[in-house]
Amino acid sequence: MKKRSLWLLPLAGALALTGCSDSGNEAPAASDEAQSSEQAPAAEPLSSEKVKEVVEKLVADESGAQIIDGAAIAESLPQAKELVEGMNIEPAKCAELVAQQSSWDIEGINMAVATVAGAEVGESTSYSVASYEDDAKLSEIKKTVEAKDLQGCDSFSMEMQGMKLNASAEMLDATSDAKVTTATKTSITMEGTEVPMGSYTVQGLVGANAVSISFSGAVEDEQAKIDELVKELNVAVAELEKTQ
Repeated sequence: MKKRSLWLLPLAGALALTGCSDSGNEAPAASDEAQSSEQAPAAEPLSSEKVKEVVEKLVADESGAQIIDGAAIAESLPQAKELVEGMNIEPAKCAELVAQQSSWDIEGINMAVATVAGAEVGESTSYSVASYEDDAKLSEIKKTVEAKDLQGCDSFSMEMQGMKLNASAEMLDATSDAKVTTATKTSITMEGTEVPMGSYTVQGLVGANAVSISFSGAVEDEQAKIDELVKELNVAVAELEKTQ
């Protein structure tokens, strides 16, 4: 069974998209709260135009922000898939997860993404909003996010431009105004030295919408960065709640 997730391995964070993964294990049973929420009337999803408007508001004060809508995202997916499939990711199960993450079936999902370059080389912050018209996909992403499970791929290796890199991912504690919140740290090392390609990401579910805010680059104070991202996530939550 395909599982919709807000998976945050470095590659997905770099592409700033929500995606899908495939695992041999079923997701843990949803909590009573989650089950009751699934039985409640589903919130109305946002149109492609509304999703893009929310993202534009999130980066309104940022000069040079690059915003792409769902049509542009769909057009870029084949190239993203080819890129990931050429990375020789090990162990094999993680290669499968990451490769599938970059071959998103986004039919029934209205999306928009914005990226803002940071002050340092290679530093950036991305903002992603996805609104689910497909109830089945929305249900699956809720189950997977609530599980907060890295599915055994908290450590793996990959090759990029002839270089072998080691990646690790871990779940962090975070709370926000969203109904469900996740926070993830990803790190990349080359020959034992950490390189500024990792990321910190916070994500939240709001009705039929999923929001992700991710920072890539060097971080001196981990908790301060998480707090900063949560603050921005809360702004996104407030914008989405205005549309409900």
